[in-house]
Amino acid sequence: MKHFYLLVLALVVFSCSSDDDSSDDGGSNGSLIRTVKKVDESGIVENQTDYEYNSIGNVTKITVTNFYGEETVTTFQYDSDDMMLSFTEVKIDVFGDVRTEINTIEYDNSLIVNICQDINIESEDSTFDEFQVDKIEFAYNTNQYVMEFTHYYDEDAEFNTCNDVSGISNTEDLEYNNEGNMVRYENSNYVFTPNYLTYTYDNNNHPYRNVKPDVFRKLYGFSTVNNIDSANEYNADNDELLGTVNYNYEYNSSNYPTVLERTYTSVSGTVGQTARYEYTYY
Repeated sequence: MKHFYLLVLALVVFSCSSDDDSSDDGGSNGSLIRTVKKVDESGIVENQTDYEYNSIGNVTKITVTNFYGEETVTTFQYDSDDMMLSFTEVKIDVFGDVRTEINTIEYDNSLIVNICQDINIESEDSTFDEFQVDKIEFAYNTNQYVMEFTHYYDEDAEFNTCNDVSGISNTEDLEYNNEGNMVRYENSNYVFTPNYLTYTYDNNNHPYRNVKPDVFRKLYGFSTVNNIDSANEYNADNDELLGTVNYNYEYNSSNYPTVLERTYTSVSGTVGQTARYEYTYY
């Protein structure tokens, strides 16, 4: 489930709103996220994410489909008081292999402090099964924003539980401004140079600003208030600037993004990763 928490790098999260969802433009002037498409330079949709909600507006299902037809479906389970108890992610790859991840949530008062992840991978031809138990712990700042994720894992876990998991795979550290926008992010899971990113923001509405429930939004650990305007990447050892990320948006009449184009440029001026995201709303 690590990809859930690294969305800050890709940035692309619910109730029905009072906005009209029957307009010819697919609800583009609404404020409740419906779809997110990542589109390459030739116009091909690399992946599409679709969101569904229950009658009180809590997210119930997220479906991600990529260019190859692989599908990941996440469903969310609630108790009678509408508190999220767990969510289940099922991914089917192009070979028919199925990865099932059951995430059980532990609370301290209203804050999620632990998620236990039971993972099972089954091959299409039943030649192998793989079991894994992972765990994520959360630490919060005084404003109740997630300031640290700690990821634990146990790769040989057929008979183990979360209480047996002790190996740390990586940590993620986050800082925020007074508006609740994340201004610094660092992940210990780096391949080459340890780095961190800093962010500035505009005054418009983040695509996931209306996500419900609130505790689920906090899991993401990023701004659900405003949109990233720019980002800088630094070497964590010496604070040397490595590159910049520019964000360019188009907005609907409700000041929610309909298009995001993001470009990374190294400090030497070389243009690297580019990405385009298209949003529709209910």
